[in-house]
Amino acid sequence: MIKDVMLRLDGTSADDARLAAAAQIAAMFDGHITGLFFNIVRDELEGGSADQTAKSKEAARQAGDATEAILFQRLTRLQHSANLRRFDVTGDLDMAKTALLMARTADTFIALRPNGRSNEPHDLIDNLLFGTGRHLFLVPDDWTGFKPLDNAIVAWNGSRESARAIAEALPLLQVAKKVGVLVVEGEQSRADPLKANDAVQHLRHHGIDAVKYRSVGEEDDTADILVAECRSLGANVLVMGSYGHSGLHELLPGSTTTRILRIAPLPLLIAH
Repeated sequence: MIKDVMLRLDGTSADDARLAAAAQIAAMFDGHITGLFFNIVRDELEGGSADQTAKSKEAARQAGDATEAILFQRLTRLQHSANLRRFDVTGDLDMAKTALLMARTADTFIALRPNGRSNEPHDLIDNLLFGTGRHLFLVPDDWTGFKPLDNAIVAWNGSRESARAIAEALPLLQVAKKVGVLVVEGEQSRADPLKANDAVQHLRHHGIDAVKYRSVGEEDDTADILVAECRSLGANVLVMGSYGHSGLHELLPGSTTTRILRIAPLPLLIAH
């Protein structure tokens, strides 16, 4: 069960998509929502005197007070069990380190896809995905929560990362009406007709009536194939592993993970 739903809130319009996803998942599992508000209070003002720095820090704290009050009201209006935690931090790196410790006690952490347009700091997403041992639920910038999360596709390639993704996604897959396990095969790997059969059987042992889908394409086209298949099958959530051993911002520009994050029109449940 997904009982602890966590997300970062910053008081901007980007909160709309995050809150919509949090409310949707909390409603599905009768979960609790924890909002994290990171108020940036710089230790030093570049080129400024000690007095100017002190005034700047006080102004930042006062601005944080106003934003905190607004965020508290927004969480209250969700009509779900919820709380807001505020942290005055010195910058993005401090934010990422603090969020990492908090997210390790959550079942899911909701964020926007780091597609170059959203305002999710790279350090934050990197730390959470590669450091928490839990999954991230990444939504498009314009997510409203109106579409159900009941038709899931699991991207399967037999890797450790895809196994982790399935394990993390089990609560969501168990309440979905449709679950497909999708294998994207290259011309050289088509000789393995049993690939993903064990993954399908594993899900069925958990009471999930999963079916297997196969698609053929070159490795460089895997991301586009996954998105096209999700559209064709009417999927509204994609479960996948994040591949590589470095941060998302260090992944090769042409990697499947990087491209999926940039183009996916549906929510991603992603784990490493």
